[in-house]
Amino acid sequence: MSTVDKNNPENSIIKPITHFNQARTCHTAHYRLDEMRKAAVRFREDMLTKPQVKFYRSMELIRVPYPSKYAFLSCNVIPMPFIHILNRLFVVQVETEEGLKTILLSPSDTEANAETPYFKKITDKAGPAKGLLKKFIAPEINSVEGCLRQLNLKPKDIDYISYDHLHTQDIRQWLGDDKQPGLLPNAKLLVMRDEWESANNLMAPQFDWYCPNGFKGVPENRIIQLDGDVMIGNGLALIRTPGHTNGNHSFVAHTPEGLKV
Repeated sequence: MSTVDKNNPENSIIKPITHFNQARTCHTAHYRLDEMRKAAVRFREDMLTKPQVKFYRSMELIRVPYPSKYAFLSCNVIPMPFIHILNRLFVVQVETEEGLKTILLSPSDTEANAETPYFKKITDKAGPAKGLLKKFIAPEINSVEGCLRQLNLKPKDIDYISYDHLHTQDIRQWLGDDKQPGLLPNAKLLVMRDEWESANNLMAPQFDWYCPNGFKGVPENRIIQLDGDVMIGNGLALIRTPGHTNGNHSFVAHTPEGLKV
């Protein structure tokens, strides 16, 4: 697997940032939270002084069901088993020392993602009406391919893809596997090392939320594992935010409207 270190040829594009390093070392949770808040203020001020991304667009892909009990926990007073989450694709372009780079954030393969066991159990209950149920509970608005066409981008133009975490994702459509090439011939996945290792070594309670074989056979040189917070060129940061998963991270883009997370 590729990693970002002093010997990595891509470190002129992907550069470690240290704003949160000291805060993360605090042993007491309350103190660590306080220090992270202070670090976030400094990070925001610093990022706003730096160049903006060259392009930023948020595009709707699909509405997916999510259990209300997980969404609201003990605050759930809605007598409905599911809410809808709107999955979006974020298309970002940044200037780097190697020229303009194009990144797709959260490029969901909506057809393959439907094989995630949790969602498949729901639709399989409909029997012959499975197709109709899928259209009702998970209406597709657009596709990654459709979004690229709308923006006059070709698959070969994409340099990187990334997800905040890997629940429900199947990346073979984009990066290819040992059976067929992917749609995005030049793209690499940016992922936190903790997330990649966890997703490839699942425990039984996690199986429901990961696509079967969603990463199987993907070429190793298409995966860049990150060990911490990084800047991607000018204006885009990937910040470790573990919690929902061990390797969860958040995207922070400096746009004309300010910082978008």
